[in-house]
Formats: sequence, C-alpha cells, structure tokens
Amino acid sequence: MAVERTLSIIKPDAVAKNVIGQIYSRFEGAGLK
Repeated sequence: MAVERTLSIIKPDAVAKNVIGQIYSRFEGAGLK
C-alpha cells in the first residue's frame, strides 16, 4: 500500500510574516499530512 504525502513549499515572504503556523494548520485541517 502506497503512502500519500503532501509537499508544501513555503515562500520566503511567508516565513518573514510568521504565517507558517497558519498555513500548516490549514493543511492539517484539510486532512493532509
């Protein structure tokens, strides 16, 4: 059985704005890992 994973690439401006936590919580809320 294959394991599906999600690749998320965060742009540097998002890192500078400290919104990484919000982005990852959206992915987790959608059921993605």
